[in-house]
Amino acid sequence: MNVGNSLTTFLPDARNRIALIAVLTVLTLGGNLLGLVLGAPEGLLPLPALPLSIPIILASYWYPRRGIIFSVCLAAAYAVTVFLLSPSAPLFALTILPRAVFLVLVGGVVALLSTRLRESEQQMNEIIEFLPDATFAIDREGRVIAWNRAIEAMTGVKKDAMLGRGDYDYALPFYGERRALLADRILRGDPEAGYPSIRREGNTLVSEVLAPCLRNGRGAHIRFAATALLDRSGKVTGAIESIRDVSDEVMTEAALQNASRQLNTLSGILRTDLSNRLAILYGHLSVGVMKFDDPEILSFIDDLNDAANGIRRQIEISREFRDIGASPPAWIPVQKTIRNAAEGLSFGAVSLQAWTERLEVFADPHLETVFTHLFENALDPATGATRIVITYQLRPEGCAIIVEDDGTGITDAEKEKLFIQNPDGYGHGLFLAHEILAITGIAIRETGTFGSGAKFEILVPSEGYRIV
Repeated sequence: MNVGNSLTTFLPDARNRIALIAVLTVLTLGGNLLGLVLGAPEGLLPLPALPLSIPIILASYWYPRRGIIFSVCLAAAYAVTVFLLSPSAPLFALTILPRAVFLVLVGGVVALLSTRLRESEQQMNEIIEFLPDATFAIDREGRVIAWNRAIEAMTGVKKDAMLGRGDYDYALPFYGERRALLADRILRGDPEAGYPSIRREGNTLVSEVLAPCLRNGRGAHIRFAATALLDRSGKVTGAIESIRDVSDEVMTEAALQNASRQLNTLSGILRTDLSNRLAILYGHLSVGVMKFDDPEILSFIDDLNDAANGIRRQIEISREFRDIGASPPAWIPVQKTIRNAAEGLSFGAVSLQAWTERLEVFADPHLETVFTHLFENALDPATGATRIVITYQLRPEGCAIIVEDDGTGITDAEKEKLFIQNPDGYGHGLFLAHEILAITGIAIRETGTFGSGAKFEILVPSEGYRIV
């Protein structure tokens, strides 16, 4: 079939194919007749049937239905001429029929294989044609073999104008110049060259770039994804590449980041202003304590001081929240995050053991802050903990990251208010940890037994974790 594919490439016109079949038929059948006329040895007489299979193979490959009829006619012509011109031998005539049947079988088998190949190619082309993403495919020589409807709509270039073209013509609608795309990088073996922030997802290469010629010349942010096309033996026969316009996503992300920066700036100004006014208020309260000795007035001043402390705590919480959500979630290695969180704390005699290698979770970049607050609470001298162990369990509903210690644990009454704003006690910072995890749908709960130690379970949904 490789020979047929090569001839199809060089003879795309049907008239040229028919002419080639006719020429080969005349040459092989004429050679057979010439051998018989010249009196070829009887032992060589079966051999002329083999060259006749060449035009039969080509005719059956290019025209499966007509190829069978052609093979029958050619086999009949061969049998008649050999029977009429061959030496008169009693058993020789019986050998003609198997040769003719052989030629018909060759035509039938090639026609069947060609039909199935075309059906398979048609199915693949239909799948590619109706893919929602713009998709094209190239063969080993870099010629376009597929160009679907979505890429027609994206580029404005029709399939008929692109099929069969090479020399990087398929890059013109995107860049206005001939240059290698990811599919070419796969075929040439240097995928990283010339593409920013390229990443590999399994056997697929992915990169996001700006295509200046899309959207009527206004440019568009697109995501390229390419992978190799392999035959049954694993040999690379081409490459397929899909293109998705992610301009709206990029602009939305940029707008959210800008809004986040503006809100952080505004909240920073408000925090500074409130802190300055609180400093003034604390000064007046201090003067009041020294100036008055009436118990009722001092009690009133204490109430004012408690209210001011509450405002100060709210300012501190808002300061911790200022960067949450500023960066998009990402796949974060848990073991590395735990190490980074532990480096900023003093564990003293408390041991830390983490068994989370190869685990990654899709979370807010502030995941480190979650472990920091969990460690701070476990390291509180009041807990009496001497060991902190971190493991994970794969469950039907997802993955549970378990952080437990051997301290005194948490009472049922304290568990009820662990994840609300609580500046004092064991739950310090857990409200913030809860909010960070909730950004990507991760839950947290405490399942330990009082007297046996605290046990926090960070519940990651099934689509939010992976083992690498």
